[in-house]
Parts: sequence; C-alpha cells; structure tokens
Amino acid sequence: MENLNIQEIWKQNETLLMNTRKLNETLLREVKLDKAKSSLRSMLFLPVSTLILYIIMASYGLNFAFVNREVWYFAFSGVIISVFSVMLVVASVRQIKQILSLDYNAPILQLQKDISRIKVSIVYNFKIVAWLLPFGSFVGLFFFKVLFDVDLVALGGYNIILSFCITTLVLEVLSLLMLRALQPKNINKKWLNWLLKGNGSQVDEALGFFNEIKAFEQEFEDSNL
Repeated sequence: MENLNIQEIWKQNETLLMNTRKLNETLLREVKLDKAKSSLRSMLFLPVSTLILYIIMASYGLNFAFVNREVWYFAFSGVIISVFSVMLVVASVRQIKQILSLDYNAPILQLQKDISRIKVSIVYNFKIVAWLLPFGSFVGLFFFKVLFDVDLVALGGYNIILSFCITTLVLEVLSLLMLRALQPKNINKKWLNWLLKGNGSQVDEALGFFNEIKAFEQEFEDSNL
C-alpha cells in the first residue's frame, strides 16, 4: 500500500514537472517571438522609405530622359537612373512582403529559413548598387545637370570623355569584386554583418531569439527520451 502511494506521488510529481516545463516552453516562445517581431518590424522603415524614394527617382529619371532626349548621354543617364530605381523598388516590395508575411506560428526551423531569406534579399540591394557602379559616370552627369544645371561633357570636352572611360573601367573592376564578395556563402561573414548593421542586423537578432527557443525545445525533447 505504501509503495503504491509512493508511486502515485512520483507520477503526480512527474506530471507536475512536465506541465511546468510545457508552460515554461510556451512562455519562453511567446516572449522571444514578441522580441523577434519587434526587431523585424523595425526593419520596415528602410524598405518603405526606399520604396517611396525610388518611385520618385524612377519617375524623375524618365522625365529627365524625355526632356533631354536630344542629348544622348543625358537621355541615357535618365534611363539608367530609372532602371536601377525600379530594381530597388521591386527589391523593397519583396522585403516588405517577406517581413509582413512571416508566420510566427510556424515551426522554429521554418521561421529561421524564412528570416534568412530576408537577409539574402537585403544583400541583393548591395548587388544592385554593384551593378550600377560601371554606369557611375552617367549617374554623375545626371546629378550635375539636375543639381547645378551643368553639362560636364560640354564643359570638359575630350578630357572629360577620357576620364569617364577610365572611371568606367575602374568601377567595372570594383563592381565585379563586389559581386564576387556578395555571394550566399558569405552571408554570415563578419564584414558583411558589419555592412548590414542597422539594416539586416535585426535579422541576426531575431535568429538569436529563435535559437534560444529551439535550444529550449531540444532540451525538453531530450529530457523526455
């Protein structure tokens, strides 16, 4: 009889311990998920502001190209500004969609994969900048004309054209080096994480919260084996 009572008490204690651990797991998940949500939502400011800015830039670039259509290098520079602005608009829309569509009720492993994709999409913005670099001379022509109403080609003549050619070659090499560095295999490199500080570092912060949940869940599963 006494043995039965001890066994019953033991079972009750095990049940209580199990329920306590489940409660702790639930509470930990809720707290860490709230922190992850807050961290990721703070990322929305940049893609939203980028979206607005580059919609304006794309429209202005097209208008600039049309107004200056008789001067080929101005027309081309306006088209370049528009094309790359549209690319950044599309990238911003994708990032906003990725952040807002996250399912926080999904398994932690799935959440980690989804959030990692956000980081990859942010790196894609730097790739767009790298692709733009060889056209840097035309971007310079565009801004000098817009801000100061100065035609650098007419002002500098042959020398400015020669300098543009040299600049384009240098920027092309730099562009290729950047594109080579901005590969998925380097996504967790320290230099890239430093580059993403303030926009992308929130992803690593959120992943840290999910890792804590995953570690607790794994510990819970191991204790039940």
